[in-house]
Amino acid sequence: MHIIDLQNEKLQHDRVSAISTSVSENLNKDNFGCIIKNTPINSLDLFKTICDQVGSPITEQYFAVSSEDSYIHDVIAHLCLNSISEEKKQAVLCNVDKLLANLSDIDIDILSTPIFEFSSGKAAVLTKHEDKYHLRYNGENINTTTLLHIAKDVLKKLENLIHEIGEQYFLNEGDLLVINNHRIVHSKSNFSNDSGRSFKSARLYYK
Repeated sequence: MHIIDLQNEKLQHDRVSAISTSVSENLNKDNFGCIIKNTPINSLDLFKTICDQVGSPITEQYFAVSSEDSYIHDVIAHLCLNSISEEKKQAVLCNVDKLLANLSDIDIDILSTPIFEFSSGKAAVLTKHEDKYHLRYNGENINTTTLLHIAKDVLKKLENLIHEIGEQYFLNEGDLLVINNHRIVHSKSNFSNDSGRSFKSARLYYK
């Protein structure tokens, strides 16, 4: 995960443009994710500029924890609007290759089979695109009632791995997170508006 610490510096137009261009160019690279910390008071302007540079169309909304639509977008961006919370829950982020290294060939075969019932229909959790695996996963959105026990066990193993080997970050007010949505898994519960925390979200296609 790439970290940019702005140290609350006052951002001029050229600096905002340079940051936005850098994030946009690197998002297409494998496993790229970026956290921008300690942004100045105009963090929302920076957020919108980055989103506009990265992709189109921009769909701004408060993040819905169980939103199935997020899987079809190339990029997910979050801006923390308010970090006041009773619980200091950290964001859990994990790249797909790191997960694959801890799964067996049988696990990967099962996850690559379109037997998992999402709200939009049955699909695979893992799909291969140009020799790279993309991961589509949100345990809350998969109906497991018709799955064989072996498939349920693999999903449970995947969920445990995300939390065991994923990297943890806490987003403070004004912090931005931008990730490659196909190659970085993130724990959606950490971006909900519960317990006083609130986020702005944009879901983007690459330009």
